[in-house]
Amino acid sequence: MSAGPPPRPYPFPRGFVVELTARCDHACGHCYNAWKNPGQRAPAQLNTTDTLAVLDRLLDQSGCGLLTLTGGEPLLRTDLPEIVAHLHGRGVKLNLICHGGHLDDAAIARLGLDTITTWELPLLAGNRTLHDALSGKPGAFDRVTGAIAALKGAGQRVVAVFVAMRPNLDQLERVVELCVALGVDGLMINRFNPGGEGGRHIDTLQASPAELTAMLDQAEELGQRWGLPMACSIAMPPCLVPTERYAHLSFGFCALGTERAYYTLDPAGRLRPCNHSPTVLGDLRTQSLREILDGPTLEAYVQARPEACGGCRLEHSCQGGCKAAAEACSGSPWRVDPFLEAFVGQRREVPPTQP
Repeated sequence: MSAGPPPRPYPFPRGFVVELTARCDHACGHCYNAWKNPGQRAPAQLNTTDTLAVLDRLLDQSGCGLLTLTGGEPLLRTDLPEIVAHLHGRGVKLNLICHGGHLDDAAIARLGLDTITTWELPLLAGNRTLHDALSGKPGAFDRVTGAIAALKGAGQRVVAVFVAMRPNLDQLERVVELCVALGVDGLMINRFNPGGEGGRHIDTLQASPAELTAMLDQAEELGQRWGLPMACSIAMPPCLVPTERYAHLSFGFCALGTERAYYTLDPAGRLRPCNHSPTVLGDLRTQSLREILDGPTLEAYVQARPEACGGCRLEHSCQGGCKAAAEACSGSPWRVDPFLEAFVGQRREVPPTQP
């Protein structure tokens, strides 16, 4: 039996994602920032005082112990050290996601070696030519590998992120070897998830279930060989990808409405279901967190799942993949995840061993 929808009132999550800025100086074709969806505009960025005020409001009301700082590119905010120091002083664990282009020794020193729990940086290929092309930025590969080396030299915990796309599927082994050589602590393997700029490049970037399965087979072997922890955070529909056969890899489904949710605070202080969804649940500057989570917009979003998945025993856990991607590309979280929609004819019966 699949689990039913989470009970209301929805609990405060253990952590939040915080988009500190919409600005970025890379041009990734797979970028899913919500303000890059058709008809959307980049959110205004609060000044330092207002940013700290809304973050304090979030922490005071939620009691959460973890914030993931991202963007855009968060290091483009000149006040990032002040924000990080303030949050560290609040006793909050901090993860920081950046592209590594501005993360030299001086920047690391400004942020402080005892402030960030985990640094997440992209490794899209094992060579500079392809990584730079996928990043849309010449020199990106040299800068990010230099940043990882500097962080590891300073004793920091680093997780590399590999976005699995059709152009780079054959790069996984080289990326893993690079991770091992640099001393990376873990590798996140995310399938390309359309939305934002990525919604314009589905035909060229989205891999098939067979291609992703072959890549995951390789990841399983490489992870065990090198003892490198690996996780796949973008939902893989088990009817398309046999996730039950991988012992080393970890997988997850949409956690909206549970303590594992990653509601996202945008640069203007508005809360969204996640960093992939363009839906605004409420404005934390004028509403309480409890009021936002109890509102009808979140309730409708939690309940959304495609009709095509009705009757599946994983209907309430898998939810058809990523409803935010469905919303970004089709206008509604009730529509089908573009990955599932493209390969719906290849669905299999999910075996009982699938959790």
